[in-house]
Amino acid sequence: MGRTAKARRGAWKLLGLLLALTGPPLIAPALAAPFNVVELATLAQGTSTVVRGPNLGGMAVGGGRVVGKAGASRQGLVFDHGTVLIVPGLPGTDYVNVLGANDLGSLVGAANAADAMRAFAATITGDRRELAQLPGDSASAAFAVNNAGAAVGFSSGADGERAVRWTPNGTPAVLAGVPGATNRAYSINQRGDAVGVIGSSVERRAALWPAAGAPRTLAALAGFEASEAAWVNSAGDVVGYSATAAEVRRATLWPLGGAPSDLGVLPGGIYSQAFGTNDAGTVVGASDSPDGTRAVLWARTGGPQDLNLLVAIPNLVLTKAVGINNQGVIIAIGHEPSGEAHDHELPVRVVMLVPAGG
Repeated sequence: MGRTAKARRGAWKLLGLLLALTGPPLIAPALAAPFNVVELATLAQGTSTVVRGPNLGGMAVGGGRVVGKAGASRQGLVFDHGTVLIVPGLPGTDYVNVLGANDLGSLVGAANAADAMRAFAATITGDRRELAQLPGDSASAAFAVNNAGAAVGFSSGADGERAVRWTPNGTPAVLAGVPGATNRAYSINQRGDAVGVIGSSVERRAALWPAAGAPRTLAALAGFEASEAAWVNSAGDVVGYSATAAEVRRATLWPLGGAPSDLGVLPGGIYSQAFGTNDAGTVVGASDSPDGTRAVLWARTGGPQDLNLLVAIPNLVLTKAVGINNQGVIIAIGHEPSGEAHDHELPVRVVMLVPAGG
């Protein structure tokens, strides 16, 4: 608790993982090697934080309120190797979230207007424009953008939420779903495949909308009732979760053309969830454990690995690994250990784990 902000932002040489970046598009093995750990920001308690990324350059994005910076409400954020940029929403909006970034620095997200949420596209240089809703709709949000400038998210109105793919010029096109239900696209890869979820809260299914070919749902794990997809890599492998009727979640991998695979939980845990995978197939996410929720990495064999046991950062518990890029850089979030039951009220620290030599 007594460390200075300067020390927090420092980088420690630690033993961690060398993420395998070659081989077939499956979950790649990890080998012991040093990491550089860089703290990116601390976000204030009392704000529901969002963190996404990294892109190929290691840039992450999100929404929240940075400790020590002006602004009382949630602001759109870019975390760029220790520099935090504030991204304004569209004119007349507030409560901004930047939800996706491509490798070229293009951003997408959503902000609240007086009547509804609005999807937007932006750049780190300050350009902003609204991404239009589908005809007849009144709200929208964009979650991801690929290097070609195609974005995905949803548009909503009287007909419910409809998954959308926006062309690079901002024209929306509906993606097939279940009428009147929740239909959202959360990720898009470089060739234009999109993944997300379709259906009601009870009967929701992970969905894949290929750039070419018919859309399809992705089966949940055996014995599970529902599923949702969070990320698709350029090989076409999809990760997310399957859920029981009691909403117990299990991290799931849908390899291209294969059956769903249970990624498992930490010893003593019950639930897990996958949030990202790179083109080599290394997966990151979170699992519960007897010690609470922990950030995890899934290697080819051996089940989930607690990142806290691989990179020991003083006075920090990593609770979620939100993404991994093709160079093995991981973005994770956590908080200082409290010994209390209300960890969600603690300031959120955002860190970048960089393989040594990367």
